[in-house]
Amino acid sequence: MTCSLYGNFRQITFSNLYPDVDKFIADYKSVGITPVISDESATNLYYLLLSRFANSVIASSDTNRFKYDLFGTIFSYGPTWESRLKIQEKIRNLTDEELKTGGVAIFNHAMHPGTAPSTQTLEELPAITEQQVRKSKRSMIDALSIQYELLATDVTENFLSKFKKLFLVIVMPERPLFYVTDETDEEDL
Repeated sequence: MTCSLYGNFRQITFSNLYPDVDKFIADYKSVGITPVISDESATNLYYLLLSRFANSVIASSDTNRFKYDLFGTIFSYGPTWESRLKIQEKIRNLTDEELKTGGVAIFNHAMHPGTAPSTQTLEELPAITEQQVRKSKRSMIDALSIQYELLATDVTENFLSKFKKLFLVIVMPERPLFYVTDETDEEDL
């Protein structure tokens, strides 16, 4: 018997397992691992995973284990990814004036230090005699440089890289698994 070693994979692709976002979201909510990102983020994640791994073959020989690994990865890294996306959106939406606004430092001085709170607490002075305020303003180039640096990191790329281990990294199909049993007479045993 001759068997071709080409075209055989032991598992299906990501797009075979999740042909649409509804199946992905349904599994995400029912697999047993608590959902930790919003439906909107899960929908975006599905399409991002589809764009990256649609035709990639699942590495695990057990589809259920793949699902646990997939949704476990989302559980571990998804909330941080979602939060960082929100922070990046806020940074992107800052106005020029907000970007140019620097820090503010306020220094208070009281004439009766015996009534001041202990330095071991965060309690503020009940009354002040004198106050100094220092405000700073950035140049536009400094403001844009800071914004650029804050946006330079692609949080989605880093997050998607966590899923690479769930898929085969070889281009050539695997060899088929053949299970052979010796047929012997029961009398020989």
